Amino acid sequence: MIRRALAVTLVGVLASACALLSSPDPVQLYRFGAMDPPASGGGQNRAAVVLAPIEFPSGAEDDRILTSLGGEVAYLAGARWISPADDLYQAALEAAFLSQAGRVRLADRLEVPRADVTLDLDLMSFEARYVNGPEAAPTVVLAGRARLMGPDRSILAERIFRAEQPAGENRVSAIVAAFDAATGEFNRQVVSWVDGAIP
Repeated sequence: MIRRALAVTLVGVLASACALLSSPDPVQLYRFGAMDPPASGGGQNRAAVVLAPIEFPSGAEDDRILTSLGGEVAYLAGARWISPADDLYQAALEAAFLSQAGRVRLADRLEVPRADVTLDLDLMSFEARYVNGPEAAPTVVLAGRARLMGPDRSILAERIFRAEQPAGENRVSAIVAAFDAATGEFNRQVVSWVDGAIP
C-alpha cells in the first residue's frame, strides 16, 4: 500500500514537472501607438489640462486583443498586446498631445493639483468587429465620450468621438495595423477638440 502511494505521488510530481517544463503555445506580441513620442518643446507655456484616469471598456483593458461577432466576443488566439491595452492607449494619447496640440498640454494631478480643466475620457468601444462574418476582414472601432470638467466637476464641454478602420485582411498583423490607424484618428479628433475648446 505504501509503495502504491509513493508511486502515485511520484507520477503526480513528474506530471507537474513536465507541465512546468513544457513549451506553452507561442504568443506573438504587438503594440499600437507612437513608439517614439516627440520631445516636448515649449510645452510649459501651454494651458495645462489634467488627464483623469481613462475608463476602458470591460474585456478590452488587458493585453488580449478583443474581437466581436454580433453578440459574441472573443480574443485573437496566439496574439497579445505587449502591455495592457489601456496603458498603450494612454501613452498614444499623451504622444498625440505632445505632437499635435498647439495650445494645451496634458499634466497630472501631482504637477497641477488644482487644475482649471480636467479631461475625462470614457472609451465605450475598443475592438475589432466582424461585421461581415468570421471569414471577412474585421473593422476596428473606437468610440468614446470626452468631457472637459471644471475644478468644481461641472461639465464645460462634452463630445462623442468615433473612429473606424477596416483591416486590410483577416490576419492578425492587418488587424493590429487597423487598431493603430483607428487609435491615431481617434486621438487626432480628441486633441483637436480639446485644443480648440480651451481659451
